[in-house]
Order: sequence, then C-alpha cells, then structure tokens
Amino acid sequence: MGPGTGLGMGLLVKSQFGKCHEILSTEGGHTDFTVKSEEDWRLKKFAHDYLKNSDNVENLRARGPTERISIERLCAGPAVPLIYEFFKKENPDIKCVLEEGDAAKSPKDITSGDIIRSAMTTKDDLCSKVVEKFAQIFGTEVGNFAMKTLPYGGIYLTGGVTMGLAQYLQQTNVFKQEVYAKGRLSATVRRFPIYVLQPEIEIGILGAEEQAYRLQGCFGISADQE
Repeated sequence: MGPGTGLGMGLLVKSQFGKCHEILSTEGGHTDFTVKSEEDWRLKKFAHDYLKNSDNVENLRARGPTERISIERLCAGPAVPLIYEFFKKENPDIKCVLEEGDAAKSPKDITSGDIIRSAMTTKDDLCSKVVEKFAQIFGTEVGNFAMKTLPYGGIYLTGGVTMGLAQYLQQTNVFKQEVYAKGRLSATVRRFPIYVLQPEIEIGILGAEEQAYRLQGCFGISADQE
C-alpha cells in the first residue's frame, strides 16, 4: 500500500496449490474517505472547493468539480497541499513559514515535498499539523484495508509520501494509533506486522522482471540459473 501520486493498494497471495505468489490489484484508493470527527467533516467539505478551484501545482491535473471525496483525494501526495490550505483556514494565527522570508513560495507553488521537509526538519507548526493529520488519515486507511484482507504475512508500505514520512511514522504513535483503533478487533490488527519498504527496493522494476519470467514459463528463477 503506498501513497504517492495516487494511493495504490494491492494484495500478494499464494495458494498451497500454486507455484508462486500472485498479485491481486485493487482500486482501493477510490473508496470513500472515512469521516471520524467534526474536523474530518470540515476537511471533506473544504476538499470539494479546493479540488474544483485551487491553482496549486499538485492539483492542476485533477482540478474540476467532484461529486465525492475518495480516500485518494486526502491520502496521496496532492492531498498534502490541500490539507495545508485547510489548516491555514482553520488556524489563521499560525505563521505560514513557507510563504515568508527570502525563500518564500506562493501557495500555488508549494508542493507536498516542501511541506513534509518543513515539518520534518524545522518543525514548522503549520506543516507539522499537516503531517500529523496525513498520518492519521493514512493510519485509518491502512487499518481499514487490513481488516478487509487480514494480511498475516504483513503490511508493506511504499510510495513517495511514505518515504518522506518514514521516520515520523516509525518514531511517533500517531500513525500506529489509527491503524490499531479498531475497537474489539484491535488485537487482531496488532497481529499484522507493518514494514516500510526502503526506497532502493524498486518494486515496479522487480514486478516487471517477474512478469517477464512468467511469460517465459519460468517461476522463482535465480541469478545463477540465468
């Protein structure tokens, strides 16, 4: 599962009767955003207007009216500037550090990378609130997907946003609290190990390589067999 340009989700499964693992693709990123609080409800309403009207560089490809807010809209790279603008509106007294000083940027040019770096390096208050909220949303969705799939072999997190937030996800309780907040089934979800894939692991390239082997009728080929 990985938030990047969008929110990708997939399953890796293996039957005892199968020769190898199989990938089951999903469109889980297009399921509905889960509202858990009054703040979430305000964020969802704000997102409708933002997606329709914002000139932010990360919103241009998807700009236009939308009838519904999918989880991908609030749990992927383009969501980070959206959440940033939401908290600017919610907290007018907090300084917008990214928009001040010699390196100031206009709101339309601020990227998810700018916000995450500011939160992780300078602990900017506004950007830190954005990262915390994103981690909550991400954690909720990871827990939801886990409940639907029961991944006893583990949950593997990837994607550009995950890489940027890896230290935060691992060193704070914000993300994990939301993953495990599943009421009477919380203990079940805690049985699923969570892994963050390192950026040097090229999942896309490895997957293409595996597919090429399979088209040749080869399974589980090793380097010394080539």
